[in-house]
Amino acid sequence: MACYLNTKTLTDVSNQLRSRYKSIVLTHGSFDLFHIGHMELLKESKRLGDYLIVGLDSDERIKKYKSSKRPIIPLEQRIEVLLENKSVDFVFAIDDSLEFSNRYFLNLYKNINPSFVTYGRKFGFKDEMNERKKLLKNCKFSRIKHRYDGIQSTTGIVEEITKRYSVN
Repeated sequence: MACYLNTKTLTDVSNQLRSRYKSIVLTHGSFDLFHIGHMELLKESKRLGDYLIVGLDSDERIKKYKSSKRPIIPLEQRIEVLLENKSVDFVFAIDDSLEFSNRYFLNLYKNINPSFVTYGRKFGFKDEMNERKKLLKNCKFSRIKHRYDGIQSTTGIVEEITKRYSVN
């Protein structure tokens, strides 16, 4: 089972792992309504290194960039789901008071110092990710492709449920 850590402790742990020549993979997002696409992203991310760290956007952050009706699953429950995923080693929450700036993520990446940062097809901040790639030369960025790529998404699930069960 994975461990939930605050970012300070996570930085300390990642430094210890790196000093032991362990490779770290970092990914982050909302992971709302956990589905097979999420599972494949985590499984394929884990294959790139020894340890997988997953950052979870807070409920308030998700409301700001997805919809005022999201997330469907609250942060505490999304944390529990990820803690039980066999690909995940560490989970942390991304603070909801933070602005959507590259500065936070650049500092996070520098502090954790991952070998890889992974993201999926639906990652919504591609321009920001491209800027991070340019600024962080010691880290590889990898868009994870998997067999369910393009088939499954939380937004698609919500739309399908709404379509099937809407009252006309």
